[in-house]
Amino acid sequence: MAARSLRWRALSGVLAASLVLAACGVDLGDGAAERLGSGGGGGDTGVIGSGIEATTTSVAPTTAPPPPDVAVVGDDGSDLNQVAANAIADIEAYWETVYPEVYGEPYEPVAGGFFAVDSGSDPTTLPCAPPDIELVLYNAYYCPPDDAVAWDQEGLFPDLAAQFGDFAVAVVLAHEWGHAIQARADVDEPTVTTELQADCFAGAWVRHVRTDDDARFDISTEDLDLALAGILSLKDAPGSLATDPNAHGSGFDRVGAFQEGYEESAERCAEYRDGDPIPYQFEFSDNDLATGGDLPFADTTGADGEPVPGIESAAFESLELYWADVFPDLADEEWEPLEDPVGFSTDDPPTCNGREVDQFRLFYCVPDRYVGYDAEETMPQAANDLGDFAAGYLFGTQYGLAVQDQLDIEAPDEVTATLRGDCYAGAWAGALLPEEKNQEVYPYTLLLSPGDLDEAVSVLLSFRKESDRERQGPGFERVKALRLGVVDGPEPCASLEAE
Repeated sequence: MAARSLRWRALSGVLAASLVLAACGVDLGDGAAERLGSGGGGGDTGVIGSGIEATTTSVAPTTAPPPPDVAVVGDDGSDLNQVAANAIADIEAYWETVYPEVYGEPYEPVAGGFFAVDSGSDPTTLPCAPPDIELVLYNAYYCPPDDAVAWDQEGLFPDLAAQFGDFAVAVVLAHEWGHAIQARADVDEPTVTTELQADCFAGAWVRHVRTDDDARFDISTEDLDLALAGILSLKDAPGSLATDPNAHGSGFDRVGAFQEGYEESAERCAEYRDGDPIPYQFEFSDNDLATGGDLPFADTTGADGEPVPGIESAAFESLELYWADVFPDLADEEWEPLEDPVGFSTDDPPTCNGREVDQFRLFYCVPDRYVGYDAEETMPQAANDLGDFAAGYLFGTQYGLAVQDQLDIEAPDEVTATLRGDCYAGAWAGALLPEEKNQEVYPYTLLLSPGDLDEAVSVLLSFRKESDRERQGPGFERVKALRLGVVDGPEPCASLEAE
């Protein structure tokens, strides 16, 4: 991030991180609780939010036996190949119904076969006959000339399942089927467009899985969040451009395309053309290139003796500048600045409305009008593990709660208040995107770097407790709210409703 900028870290660190994220403090006596949604957990402290410990569970997404009519060449007999076979049968059945609705002609099943690949496979026997087996290891692909699908059963699928659950391998196959659909529909668009369209088609299939009782999979909101996290992990390297002939899209782009398919169906995916959707990819500036796009968490001093701002202080300065500028257009009144943020350690928690706050690592205290955060462990961990804008965005979500309070917006529950806060934080993030013609102007102190939006998505998908999803909404919904703010600005945020 520019005052510098932010960078993505290994997403597996997200899933293991014990982060406690968006929470809000309320004065239970002044009506703010009712406005922001006082759904749970605060007891007598007047603060609501997430608990401190995180858990991850893994449940098999399908118990259906592998279909006898799906033969996998090279199958090593693994459980994941059974998941793959079930996915193939379900995806084929889905497109047999949906393809005629979208394209007006019958669907032709994939005819060239399905191949499980490992380091011992003979490349001459594989689809598209790669000259070297190394070219297809840790990969999954559709081969148009052979009309066949192949995947690495030795590295890619086990690693994806270990990090993101077994259903992630089914989502990868649904993406590859997207390319098979493109071959049948004679889609001819730039690579980034076809890759995002395949993600969109995958999302449309996952919606079918969630809603069709005849689907071979039974997935939870956690499986859906993990599927998004898996897609995010397959993003382009930050700083690469959508015009690259091998571009697949940023994490923000790929997750957005998947969600668009999930929400709007395969018909919307079929409309994708060059520039629709617009990829959010841009190059590093000279400053960002030198730092990798990351600010330190706290203010520090550079080797040249000059001060280097940290995301801890720069984000709060930026948020105040942004809301002072934008809020009057929303409310016909001036923004009332928040009190100074309070960074604390868990052994010395702050007070809100005269009561000690020791349950939460990040919160907004409505009566005292400040953001409190664990400055010793949780927030630095978010910045160090995921990138600086992971922490910066979380600060933004708390300002999103403050915006609702100043607008006197009523939220029916904590989930709705949280989603609106995510949307307002996304609007701030969108205002920090560099303009192509003037990338060195920082209107709100900060300028996003390549990968910063991916970091915001990452941190929202790091919630692992089911209680967090129930109280504040699944990661899937929170990412949708983030994207709405980035794309459309703050105006639609107040009307967001939890599903």
